[in-house]
Amino acid sequence: MRIVVLLLGFLATLASSRRVEAACGCSANPGTITSDATGACITYASPAGTAYDITYRFDKAYACGQYATGEYFVVVDSGGHAVITSISPAMSGGQNGAAVNPSGKDRQPWDQRAGDYAAPTLTFPHSGAAGESVVKYASKPTCGGASKSCGQAAAVVTLVSAAPADPANTFRPPYVGTYKPTFTVGQLQTQLLGRLDGGCCSDKLTRARAEKQTRYFRLNYVTSSTSNDVFPPDDGSGNWPWTTDLWSQDTNVVEWLNLANVCDSPPCTEEQDRQAKLQTLIGFVQVGIDTWAGNKMGTSFERGGGGNGGGMLFWYVFAATMLDSPEMLTDLALIEEGHFFETESYYRGKTPGGAPGPALWGQLAQGTERNYWDNLGQDPAAQLYRTIRDPYGFIDGGGIPGTSYQENTSRPTVYTALIMQLMPSVKANWPINGDVIVEYAERWMAHKAHAVPDPCAPKQGTYGVDYGPDGNGGCILGTGRIAQADGTQAGVSDRAQAFGDQMWDAFHACAVTCTCPGQVCTAPPGHGDDDAGAGGGSGGGDDSSNSGCCQGSRAPSPVSIFMCAAVLVAIVRRRRRS
Repeated sequence: MRIVVLLLGFLATLASSRRVEAACGCSANPGTITSDATGACITYASPAGTAYDITYRFDKAYACGQYATGEYFVVVDSGGHAVITSISPAMSGGQNGAAVNPSGKDRQPWDQRAGDYAAPTLTFPHSGAAGESVVKYASKPTCGGASKSCGQAAAVVTLVSAAPADPANTFRPPYVGTYKPTFTVGQLQTQLLGRLDGGCCSDKLTRARAEKQTRYFRLNYVTSSTSNDVFPPDDGSGNWPWTTDLWSQDTNVVEWLNLANVCDSPPCTEEQDRQAKLQTLIGFVQVGIDTWAGNKMGTSFERGGGGNGGGMLFWYVFAATMLDSPEMLTDLALIEEGHFFETESYYRGKTPGGAPGPALWGQLAQGTERNYWDNLGQDPAAQLYRTIRDPYGFIDGGGIPGTSYQENTSRPTVYTALIMQLMPSVKANWPINGDVIVEYAERWMAHKAHAVPDPCAPKQGTYGVDYGPDGNGGCILGTGRIAQADGTQAGVSDRAQAFGDQMWDAFHACAVTCTCPGQVCTAPPGHGDDDAGAGGGSGGGDDSSNSGCCQGSRAPSPVSIFMCAAVLVAIVRRRRRS
């Protein structure tokens, strides 16, 4: 018996040593790349199984580490390079693509089945230099039908000249483009998150679900609507990815971040809740950092209208607010109205008398005035311009208000508006139309589509004579174009979230007046000098004497002066456009 026990012990030791030997990763943080039987390697394990694991192989064991997100960096050697010998799964047949510093303005190199494809130019062995983000895609055998996404997983390894001072508390630099700033966990303004009573909501997220949804790399960066066929389920989007679906789900994440007693053993102290939320917050802010970087390099996330770009601005604003980054906030104030779904879709209408009117839905540059009239009243399935804006600014857009893309993007918009009310800091940083979105949400939940009052004539008779344009920039007057659509909604809200609806019912009334117990109603914190590339900010201050733009008793920093000047320029430009 003793011999058997000793033998079992020996086998267990042997198995354990083989597991260590086979590990592909980093020995410490920072540390050195570990090796399996083939050599030095780093592996990202897919939750979908080993078939979709992504493994980077190197010619030797370089220094390495992991960012706060868990993603790897590799330090180039004294010669300025790190040689990647291969990445599996191997590129083949227009699938399993790889690229360095991808640009959202270029065609995608990941999978030819997704469209808008250009074959990868990256070859192996690749002698990479510092400043490279080496991105890899793991394709699925089939795409289309119930599995619209053509991939299952994606990953990135960042090549750097030196390890960050504190890797575990440093965000990964953006994977797009060549600009690679770093931010730190210490910059996070966690005091802006509320601690609302979660008893309101039987369908609230669990901590495990929130962490899972924000844990993996999101390949969501291109200007083309093709991105909806590319970004993989491992990033939280599921098998039928559409950016607006992910947006709707991600509003749940931010709502969860504003609840109390989310630690493993409630009731929780404020610090216990902060620690419980931290990993989710880090993953979610990383998404916003990547989105900001894409827009900064000129990528438009409007993506041809509809809801193809829904949520991109939401991620960007939340990250900029939580990091309190002067650079991000300055760029945010200068965004183009037509570059994001949220800013191009909601605007201030007018009354028949010409005064400022209700918040309306309808997208810019989706067709001509004649296109609008030809589209009006058509069955949504037959419409060519389902998101077109009312050219006169009186009613909601599209062929029939309350249908199609207006209907299936309205619920995520409602949840975003609630978050802006629950977090005034987010609303204060929202560019162009934050007030309009909040007002639209209230109207949608109370009334649905807006089609009355409308001074324009209905679509009857001869165009340009009985209805349509009056030749002076207005419409031929009448009894209204499509009054029967007022107050309607087609079917059910197919992007509704039970948790979001419960949060709305519980908190939207008190959030308006900033009186919800546990709500944080402070203005955005003062914008300090810590920013991209500057190392760790304190991330915990709440100095009301320096909140807002260029306010407070202290002399503003040069960065603050520049940021405020840029904001003022943006306001002037916006007023000129309007």
